[in-house]
Amino acid sequence: MHTAPHNERVLLTITTTATETTVANDLGYLLHKHPDRVQSFDLPVGTAHVFYPESGEQRCTAALLLEVDPIGIGVDLGELVVHPRQVWP
Repeated sequence: MHTAPHNERVLLTITTTATETTVANDLGYLLHKHPDRVQSFDLPVGTAHVFYPESGEQRCTAALLLEVDPIGIGVDLGELVVHPRQVWP
């Protein structure tokens, strides 16, 4: 996996906290991603990285870093649509 220096980056984070009946790190179970592993996926628009900057029983944060390759997706970004299954195989 090679990341060109001209790539644009988009970061999305989701944070949850514990309740009386759940623990925060159940977020990994809901997203089908293991909190102890960084996972990367090649997409038609670039590369997606899923990781957990914070994972504990009281608070858990999942992060999706999308490295967009503007040259690889073409000139017209207006027609770009990424289906959720492309990000979460």
